[in-house]
Amino acid sequence: MIRTHALKAVAFATLALGLPAQGLAEYPEKEITFIIPFSPGGGMDTTPRAIVGPMSKYLPNNVKVVPKNVPGAGGRRGYAELMRAAPDGYTICVINFPGAAIPSLTGQKVSYDINQFVWIARMSNSAYVIAAAGKNDAIKGFADLKKLGRPVKMTHTGYGSTSYAAAGIVRDATGIESVPLSGYKSSSEYIVGMIRGDGDATIAPVESFYKFVQSGDVRALATFEAKPTLPNVPTIRSLGYEELEGLGVDRMVAAPPGTPDHIRKILSNAIVKAMQDPEAQAWAKKVRRPFQPMDTDEATAHLTKSIAFYTKYKSSLLKRD
Repeated sequence: MIRTHALKAVAFATLALGLPAQGLAEYPEKEITFIIPFSPGGGMDTTPRAIVGPMSKYLPNNVKVVPKNVPGAGGRRGYAELMRAAPDGYTICVINFPGAAIPSLTGQKVSYDINQFVWIARMSNSAYVIAAAGKNDAIKGFADLKKLGRPVKMTHTGYGSTSYAAAGIVRDATGIESVPLSGYKSSSEYIVGMIRGDGDATIAPVESFYKFVQSGDVRALATFEAKPTLPNVPTIRSLGYEELEGLGVDRMVAAPPGTPDHIRKILSNAIVKAMQDPEAQAWAKKVRRPFQPMDTDEATAHLTKSIAFYTKYKSSLLKRD
């Protein structure tokens, strides 16, 4: 597969180099497919949908960008479709990171190589928060997690999920022993389970906690954000775990392996400007999902660093009873 992509990239680059300057300027000439490798409704679906309209304004020829849901196997079906796509700039995909990296890091066979994707941009980062139930008097602060005298019971969606990975990394980076409590279908479900008393604590994206913190059902113990959006919550950096700052879910945009630089930059410019567009900003404010844009160079550097981080902690991602 790798050799096939290399040949496709060489063939496309050769064709591009043989075109006159005005030929290169014609990209894009037709609509661009934006793969969303998840079902409609979640943050990985709604975030790219919020920018596809504005994105057309900032592309040469004002071509349309058409979202295409390709759900299946936790995103793997969509990622595999991106891997097979021609590197011509007419197929891009939203990538859940670290979700897309976890399978290969845990020894599973997948039909894509995240290291070969061409990173176009980052749309947003949902940093994690670790929290306990508001009624749990035994855990009122982060330090109390170590004082329980037993492993912390952590609710999450199960092995292979980003929440399972986060719990494992926090366990190994902080020395706070924990045991997984799974079987929930979503972050809302495992947060409610924790509130109900199924577990002691949980880790989820900050957006998932807003209404529960406001109601008093949840007590946030620490945020992995650099700048807290929840009041009076210490950052993980301030607690002495600088390496964990930013731990969360990135919504990245990637193109197929071998996509030429001039196309990469055109797409990146359009996506970054689309996120700054009043229409997209109004959506972000309404749903409390702010964009945290990175252009192609920033996104590439960020992913290189992030992949190295998760590779360092890959043993933390493995199944543990």
